[in-house]
Amino acid sequence: MKPTGGFAIACVVCLALLGMSSVQADVYWNGTVSTAWTNAANWTNGFPSDAGAGNTIINAGSPYTPVVSTLGNTTTGQTYIMTGGGLNVVAGGALSTIDLVTGVSGNSGGTIVTGGLLTMSGYLNLGAGGKDGKIDISGGIVQSANLSINAAGGAGMNISGDGKYIANISNLGNVNYWVANNVIKANNGAAGWSINVDTTTDPSKVILTAVPEPATLALAAIGAVAVALRRLRKR
Repeated sequence: MKPTGGFAIACVVCLALLGMSSVQADVYWNGTVSTAWTNAANWTNGFPSDAGAGNTIINAGSPYTPVVSTLGNTTTGQTYIMTGGGLNVVAGGALSTIDLVTGVSGNSGGTIVTGGLLTMSGYLNLGAGGKDGKIDISGGIVQSANLSINAAGGAGMNISGDGKYIANISNLGNVNYWVANNVIKANNGAAGWSINVDTTTDPSKVILTAVPEPATLALAAIGAVAVALRRLRKR
């Protein structure tokens, strides 16, 4: 069954973005100094964790893309990856936000997680405005209460290596649909790999990882045996 909540959520997010509160000041990534998320000089109008800060807006056109490489980073509002903007979370880094939204106004750059922890207490909303806005998880953990993917503009999720995505079990039906329709992919859809949908480790969660398919494992085992036999014959 096709997910029904994504487009409605996208519309709500779009309206929320257009009607951001004038009381809380949004903070903007300018990236003029370095890639460091923690360097206040890379931000305009404040810092994401400042008391009273609004949403965190990551735009394109910056010399540097933000990199989260330290623990304890938070935002007081939602985080928007705008047209061409990107975000990297690496080993040793952790970022917590309410919602992470991509593709709301145009094609977002990549959200790339190679390690560490990226946590949303609300939604991971990919392609909210019908635009491209992918996330690539090759290491670490990405966790959100809910997941929305508007694949019409090319948005999607890729999991590889030891990367892991976790959502509440209420997302299972939509997750199964996205996996079946290659919106959530393993190793960018490479042959011999698939997404493992785990609901037994924690019955309250759905946990996604990339795993080799049984046929691939069998071929690898046969190959290992053949190598061992060749070595024996040479003795």
